[in-house]
Amino acid sequence: MKKRSTIAEFEKRSVLLFAALTLGTAGSVFAQSTATPATSPQDQEIGAVFQQADKNGDKSLSAEEARELPAVSGQFTQIDANQDGAISAAEFMLAMKGGKPRAQ
Repeated sequence: MKKRSTIAEFEKRSVLLFAALTLGTAGSVFAQSTATPATSPQDQEIGAVFQQADKNGDKSLSAEEARELPAVSGQFTQIDANQDGAISAAEFMLAMKGGKPRAQ
């Protein structure tokens, strides 16, 4: 009877360990998914346009890169809120959403 009791205890512990691992993994996945802010389809579209226009990949648009986007090129100085000669992704996002640029 001792052997059967040992097997039953092993099975109980195995099930408990599996349940703990499953809950721990599910909890960490849930925590990661809720910590990341969801972006709207509009934000994703604007981000894709910005990345496509950012030819050198420096995460900002120069006046030359902005020429490919006539609406941006025509308002470059207004969109460049901090007047550093480049439009950051945040400045671009704000302008495309119709927000008022503000100095950073």
